[in-house]
Parts: sequence; structure tokens; C-alpha cells
Amino acid sequence: MPKTKIVDFEEFLQMDKENEHRLEYFDGEVVYLESPSVEHQRVLLNIAAEFRNYFRGKSCEVFISPLDVWLTNEEKTTKVKVQPDLIVITYKSGLMENAYEGVPALVIEIISTSNQTHDRIRKYSTYMEFGINEYWMVNPELKTVEVYVLEAGEYKQAAIYKGDDCAVSQIFGGLKIHLEEVFSNE
Repeated sequence: MPKTKIVDFEEFLQMDKENEHRLEYFDGEVVYLESPSVEHQRVLLNIAAEFRNYFRGKSCEVFISPLDVWLTNEEKTTKVKVQPDLIVITYKSGLMENAYEGVPALVIEIISTSNQTHDRIRKYSTYMEFGINEYWMVNPELKTVEVYVLEAGEYKQAAIYKGDDCAVSQIFGGLKIHLEEVFSNE
């Protein structure tokens, strides 16, 4: 589980400027993120390449971590900053020089033993609360991809992909990634 600290918003902004660590903020709670493993980065690069190819020439855009994502919507007053491994945005008006403010359409988190609880519980419920339409949890250890889709304000598990499956997006027609490519070391 990542290390945490409770601070007010102004104190967090100061910490974020002065800190060399990657930080997330959940309405008062600061979460220090560990550096990702080589395997994490390999899997992220493989997924990002597949997503980049799919979205090339389309109006959506793909970004990978580290990019600060300030989750906002009209109904929420809480302040939340996350650094998902990969996001797909449909509204580019939220892009700033070093961050995105808004709600991505799709988020991918690559889970590891050290951050599993954070991604499976905290981020899952936060992404659902802010209305992110699709959430993928990628597990390099088990070589699985879990896809969740927002329906009536709740995440429903669309599928768990493994082996030689293709993980399929539920909101972007035709977007599928071959797991053999995702978990390849080549």
C-alpha cells in the first residue's frame, strides 16, 4: 500500500511543486506513488502503442503517466488529483501545460502487489464516482485485463481477459488489444 499523509489543499499544492515524488491527492489525503517496475513500464508501453494506433486520426487523444489528472465534474466539490497509467480523453478543452482537468472517457491502471489495494478500491470507487465510463485494470503478474463499464452510476464488470484473448473496449467500437502483445517482452 502506498504511503499517505493528510494535508489541506494549499499545503498539497506546495508539496506537489517541491516534491520529486509522484503524488496523488484525494480531498485531503496525499498518496506517494512508488516508481513503477520495468515490467510495469514494458506493459504500459505495449498498451499505449496499441491505443495510439487505434486513436490515430480520431478526435480522442491518449496520454500516459506521468500526467496529473484533476478529476472534476459539476456535481463534485472534492479535489482529486490522480496519475493514471493511461487515459483517453474526448474533451481537449481540459488540457493544460502539465495536466488534464476533467473526466477521461477511459482509464487504465497497471496493478502491482504494492498498489493493488489503491487501484482496486480507492481508484475504482473514485473513478466510478466521477463518472469515468470505462476502467481497465491490467495485472502483469497474472497476465489479465479486467474491463469495467459505468452503467447507471455503478461499474459493471464487462469481462476478464487472459491468455490469447483480445481485451475489448465497451465504449470505443473496434478497439481491442491482443494480450499476447501486451504481455510480450519483445
